[in-house]
Amino acid sequence: MQNLGLFSIFSSVASSLPRYGMALLLVLLVAGPVSDAVHAQAQDSTQLRQFRRADAHLRADEYEEAIGILESLYDQSPDNASFYRKLKDAYESVKRYDDAIGLVEDRIADNPSPHLIAEKGRLLHQKGDEQAAEQAWMQAIESAPHRASTYRIVYQSLVDVRRFRRAIEVLRQARDRLDDDTLFRTELAYLYGLDGQHGEAMKEYVALLSKSPDRLALVRNRLQTFVEQGEGIQSSVKVLKGAVEENPLNPAFRELLAWLYMNEDNYAAAYDVYRALDRLQQQQGQSLIRFARKAADADAFEVATTAFEAILERHPDASVAPDAQKALGTTYERWAESSGDSASPDSSARYDAARSAYETFLETYPNHDAYPSVLAKLGKLQLDVYRNLDAAQRTLEEVVSSYTDREAANEAQYDLGRIALLRSDFDRARLLFSRLAKQLRSGELADRARFELALLQYYQGSFEAARTQAKATSANTSADVTNDAIDLSVLIQENKGPDSLNTPLREYAKAQLSLRQHQYQEAAARLDSLLQTYGRHSLADDARFRRAEVALAQGDTAAAVQHYRTLPQRHPRSAFADRSLFRLGKLHEAQGKTEKAAALYNRLLTKYPSSLLASDVRTRLRALRRPQS
Repeated sequence: MQNLGLFSIFSSVASSLPRYGMALLLVLLVAGPVSDAVHAQAQDSTQLRQFRRADAHLRADEYEEAIGILESLYDQSPDNASFYRKLKDAYESVKRYDDAIGLVEDRIADNPSPHLIAEKGRLLHQKGDEQAAEQAWMQAIESAPHRASTYRIVYQSLVDVRRFRRAIEVLRQARDRLDDDTLFRTELAYLYGLDGQHGEAMKEYVALLSKSPDRLALVRNRLQTFVEQGEGIQSSVKVLKGAVEENPLNPAFRELLAWLYMNEDNYAAAYDVYRALDRLQQQQGQSLIRFARKAADADAFEVATTAFEAILERHPDASVAPDAQKALGTTYERWAESSGDSASPDSSARYDAARSAYETFLETYPNHDAYPSVLAKLGKLQLDVYRNLDAAQRTLEEVVSSYTDREAANEAQYDLGRIALLRSDFDRARLLFSRLAKQLRSGELADRARFELALLQYYQGSFEAARTQAKATSANTSADVTNDAIDLSVLIQENKGPDSLNTPLREYAKAQLSLRQHQYQEAAARLDSLLQTYGRHSLADDARFRRAEVALAQGDTAAAVQHYRTLPQRHPRSAFADRSLFRLGKLHEAQGKTEKAAALYNRLLTKYPSSLLASDVRTRLRALRRPQS
């Protein structure tokens, strides 16, 4: 009404003015509000600068300066949420809880929401007034007791101050008062886990998965932290086993149970679960082969091979059968290699099983895409394990001639070069390795071929040429063979002399060639002669280490143990000292002398903490501490 009165007055005045009087009056009328807006913008700009100054003080831990500015800003604009939050946080940072509580209470007076009342409770708890804090949280609930969001707000406030059990009570209270047992399943499970009640947590997850099996990934993700710390696995397994018995058709329960078993390295129990899943889901071995691969990756070879064999027995015509047959051979081969003693009865049996698996694959799947690679694997097995050079050469030449454009042909050509070297046909070996390196130009196999060329020069006493070739190989820092090339270059550089013929190095190179060609008596004689004649030469530690390898190859474990034991005593600073302790530990493990093995591993970590073997040593120690089934 006031504005209308003003407008009528201006209209009457304007009527007595010249022609443009009304327009002029309208400009004057609008000028007041425009001026107010400009003033408001200037005030906002000033407050923004002051707010930024306060924030800079807070980042510099200058709390009192920041609080002074923020109090002024809050007085000017008490409804500004940013000023309120920043000032409250600043008060809390310097433990001025009464001031922070006062700010919250001012807001509660205007809007008594559950969020504000719960925040007051949190601040009271921080202040140390537990009774008042509890009253505030109860008040927050009673302010809107029929809304699920109210309990969520209070629960979060309690979690912020690590009152987990009280938070659990609040969420259970929500279920009772809202008459809905499905509420807050993931929140309660999480809280039970934080409070160490892992069985109760799993009950919540079971209830969730019974209605929503597709949320298995979420459950695993929530459990991951606890499982990695080894917390609550047994109690969780107990609950899950009960869930499987009650509801055997829910695959999520079984998959979660198997996952828990695998996280405690109980692959045998996990296999039983996956075998049941294979029947339940009728996936023709799909889930079972995924499990078998995981078991193999975890070096649970016995379980893995059992799983692969079960697939071939149950699903011989399934699409996964060829992959399972190939993987069976690879897993038996890795299992045999893991013992470190290829001549032991167990290793021999496993190599035989690997060969049989490869031969079965070749007979059963002659048109399979993996046929060339499996044929190459068989040839490599004939070469490296059975040392049947003639059979290996026939097999590998078939790969090269029949599958020229396949990657397996390149691997086979490399192995044919090794056969030529083992037969001391150095010219043919050089031809094959040179051709392969030139053909491939780059990549791991090309670098391995170049390194073999360096070794050929080294075995024949052409040390400078070998060193030059090794340097060229080691230039590719991403190649796996780089370290070997560097070692060869350093070996040559550091062990020349004492005469112009480099006699100790020449004899050592011949001994290494004899060892590689499995001429163990000759290798042992050369190394013993070297140690007797040049016992103080810088090659002595290298010679002792190789002498232990020769003893192992000859099946003389006692002599190998003695050589490995002597090396770190006589050459404590040798690059072979930590390796000798590690191999000595593994030999004791193989003999069942676990305490001696653990003592050696701990000695290695103590004396050589920067050893590249440290990670492997810790893995072995964990395996030794693990309860044996």
